[in-house]
Amino acid sequence: MKYVFIDKNTWGYFDDELKLIGNFDSELGNIYVAKVKKYEKSLDAFFIEYEKNKIGFLNNTKYTENVKASDEILVQMVKESIGDKYPKFSTKISISTENLKYSNDDKLIFEGKQKYKDIEDFKSKYKFTGIVEDDFFKQSKESQSREVEFIMSKLQYIEREKKFLPIPKLLYRQNPVDKIIKRENPDYLITNDKTIYRQYKDIINVKFEENYDYNYDDLISSDIIDKSSNTIKLDNDSEIVIEKTEAMWVVDVNSKHMKKSDDFFEVNKMALKKIHQMIYLKKMVGMIIVDCIRDENKDKLSKFIESEFVEDNINFQGFSNLNLLEFTVRLDNL
Repeated sequence: MKYVFIDKNTWGYFDDELKLIGNFDSELGNIYVAKVKKYEKSLDAFFIEYEKNKIGFLNNTKYTENVKASDEILVQMVKESIGDKYPKFSTKISISTENLKYSNDDKLIFEGKQKYKDIEDFKSKYKFTGIVEDDFFKQSKESQSREVEFIMSKLQYIEREKKFLPIPKLLYRQNPVDKIIKRENPDYLITNDKTIYRQYKDIINVKFEENYDYNYDDLISSDIIDKSSNTIKLDNDSEIVIEKTEAMWVVDVNSKHMKKSDDFFEVNKMALKKIHQMIYLKKMVGMIIVDCIRDENKDKLSKFIESEFVEDNINFQGFSNLNLLEFTVRLDNL
């Protein structure tokens, strides 16, 4: 079973274990129906209220030449506030997926070398403006359709909801969950937010539970505890201890009652699986040093690491002179 959850300001993805968790800590890219507060002639710009008591800055362009105070207007945040400066907004709206970038500027651009037939089929099938990347046509017809419909459902939601009170309000949030839904095709989304329910109900099976709290979700509660702990208990009286220094992450693998080399490998394998999960949950970026149980069969452990641990953003650098495992982790997807 695979599912995603959105609990207030926290999102996560479960697939046999908690794979990813994060917070919505940025407003960049968010789309709002805002209310124009006033026009500042000296700046040739508008001050807008984009959420209750939140003020932003909107430059006057050819798209806003008929806008006046008290008007309601659809905007997207293009620059977050810095210090005492207001965040900046634009009336140019964009929503992106892996291979598509919708824009409301009425232009359709096909990037890369694409077949004429593919382009004509796309134009005849979809009313879409924006950028279509080369890789879009390398996926199945079903995946192509799902990707376009994902954006279209968002636009339909925005168009529908912008008419209803309260105004101003948030209509669309740049959401890592979108990419997970597209890539992993989870069984359902669970949320305690009615706005999220309305936004996603035409895209995925959504379960609305008003009292949902991910901390008490039986399937992930132990993973949530591990995420906040330095010492994580494993089976067979084993544990890993994770410490963050200024220069690196250090992980120590400990165990009791081991009698033969096969036990060493199994404990190390179990520990590495948990470390792999914690890389994503704890955002363990940079150098990671792992002190596994000493095992003379390095080749067996190396093969496991290469097949089950290494990913595009997780690299195995080998064994150090002290027989410590060395990994480097980039920020990609964390």
